[in-house]
Amino acid sequence: MHLHRQWLNTAPKTDRKQKVCKLFLKKQLSLITGTQCWLRYPVLAALFLFLQVSEAQAQSAGSTQLLSGVSTTLSTNRGIPVGLILDKQDSPYLFWAELGGGKLHLLERTETGSYLTLTTTPISIGKAGFGKEIEGDLKTPVGIYKIISFLNDDQLTDKYGTGAYPLNYPNKWDQIMKRTGHGIWLHGLPKGVTERPLLDSDGCVVISNNILDELNKYINIGESTFVLSEKLEWLPPEAPQPEHDLIGTLNAWKKDWSANDNDAYLNHYHPDFTDSRRNLTQWKTYKKRINKAKQNIRIKLSQLSIIAYPGEENLVSSRFYQDYQSSDFSWRGWKQLLWRRIDNGEWKILYEGNG
Repeated sequence: MHLHRQWLNTAPKTDRKQKVCKLFLKKQLSLITGTQCWLRYPVLAALFLFLQVSEAQAQSAGSTQLLSGVSTTLSTNRGIPVGLILDKQDSPYLFWAELGGGKLHLLERTETGSYLTLTTTPISIGKAGFGKEIEGDLKTPVGIYKIISFLNDDQLTDKYGTGAYPLNYPNKWDQIMKRTGHGIWLHGLPKGVTERPLLDSDGCVVISNNILDELNKYINIGESTFVLSEKLEWLPPEAPQPEHDLIGTLNAWKKDWSANDNDAYLNHYHPDFTDSRRNLTQWKTYKKRINKAKQNIRIKLSQLSIIAYPGEENLVSSRFYQDYQSSDFSWRGWKQLLWRRIDNGEWKILYEGNG
């Protein structure tokens, strides 16, 4: 069936044409993903991409902010970002990209636990805005990421400026949601370019080269957290987060595991749980088998970070360094848990894995 001909025959001729056409194309493209879409239906995919870019640019038309090499502001905002439930990481620095406003904030944790905005700088993001789903959609992802490496000037073409910091897109939640694509970086302006509009990249976050060079001293490769969300909002330093009760649930999970109380421990897991290899039934079987002969389980958690996942309701990411000791096994390393609040208000583990 020639889907592009069907679209040409059924496209409505009204003022709402673009919106209706986009919905139609999105419905058709939901049957195919990523590269398959471009190879099998290039006309449909190109039309859909054109409409996405047009819509995103129309929504941002009222903003005159440009990314430039000198446009950076200092701020004294103090408080807690909405969604930042707990942060005990060794590094006091946190990067928060406000995609809707076209700004990257460098935040510093103070001795009291509140945050100070050290600097705010304009950014460019994907030509089609944000909320990445498939490879080639020209969108910047929304989520919680780590800066995983650094590429210097000698390793890059002029397009990426003086350096680039790749992010770990797709992360575990992106993989669970079957999002595709790769190569989402924080990088500099192309050499010879002094400013760019907000919607101008293929999905990367772009800042001026002089600011990129300045940020280097605040970045810890493999550990620095990079939040990509629509906006950044603040709470007073002592105000509780709506998801603050998760801290108690995390402690109860650790306590039940340490006590080798399998029923209580496994009750912390969500019906849709996965560790990327096992579902909940398989996980329970596995855990009951390996815990059966264990004694003297001791678990320590450090460098704990708990952040409400941007763009999602009742989803929280926790990451920590785990030190596990028992009668027959020991392990130390980073672990991530994704939590989902269920209808009765309880938090359950949706995903568990290392890294």
